[in-house]
Amino acid sequence: MTEALRTRLAEQLRGLEGVVESPSAFGPGGAFWCNGKEIAHFDSDSVVDLRLTRAVIRELRATLRDDARVELRRGTSDWLEVRMSSSDDVGFVFELAERAAAAHRAGAGETPRLPPGGADLERRRRFH
Repeated sequence: MTEALRTRLAEQLRGLEGVVESPSAFGPGGAFWCNGKEIAHFDSDSVVDLRLTRAVIRELRATLRDDARVELRRGTSDWLEVRMSSSDDVGFVFELAERAAAAHRAGAGETPRLPPGGADLERRRRFH
């Protein structure tokens, strides 16, 4: 079941405006990037890390803190972790991913940056 949820969420993420799939800076798997920033990757079939930004997390903190699917990081962080176990969870994660993409999209008239590759990606991986 969880692999099917992961597949469904990945398909939805590929359809988000400005989001591209490329290797993760945080591990060997794939990730979803927006304007040169990694905004989502899977830790497993049922766990997704999302880069919402500190501002969005602060805005949603009360709701996120009270949701058993969400694990906030200690201190301040752009990232949070979400566990999926049902179709409803996929919709919830997708809504958060939409917020993440919106927070990172290039502004009007700006050219979106591409995900890093090659030596630049390897350099980023060394720091994580």
